[in-house]
Amino acid sequence: MNKCFPLYVSLVHYPVIDKNGATVTTSVTLFDLHDIARSCVTFGASSFFIVNHAPRQQQVVQRVIDFWDTGFGKEYNSNRKEALDIVKTTNFWEESKEAVSKETGKNPIVIGTSARFHPDKEIRFQDTQLIMKEAPVLLLFGTGWGLSPDIIASVDYMLQPIEGPTPYNHLSVRSAVAIILYELTKKIS
Repeated sequence: MNKCFPLYVSLVHYPVIDKNGATVTTSVTLFDLHDIARSCVTFGASSFFIVNHAPRQQQVVQRVIDFWDTGFGKEYNSNRKEALDIVKTTNFWEESKEAVSKETGKNPIVIGTSARFHPDKEIRFQDTQLIMKEAPVLLLFGTGWGLSPDIIASVDYMLQPIEGPTPYNHLSVRSAVAIILYELTKKIS
């Protein structure tokens, strides 16, 4: 049986910024939905929230879940159904926070992620692991060019950026989620 950690993931589609710094809503992508759900289940996250306030975008998510839950997909690949079972939709990230509070009976520590440093709010992977032993953690991942300044101002911490051996730092959100979940759940018993 998989061990689930008090760790929750939200993929935020609004409010995020575009390459010009404007606040926008991004579209749900099927790659993100499938791949991040698979990473969440692999690394024991309790839930994966798709945060998008557009009703048609939420319908897309629900159609995909239904296909793998009750449609042909259930027979074709039951592993995909298992991964998508933890997916939930919310209109705004604050609703994800409320859902975690309701499920756990505790207010989660909200930690944003970014490819950029935020020294005034930065938290290291190891310190986040310590928090996870005491309280639920809600990780916010931004689509587009990242979380809006309003979200960054609202979170408790910003996780240290992923750094490789080169100065290039522009991972897909799918890759970033997998790396961060790996880092946060390794060596936790």
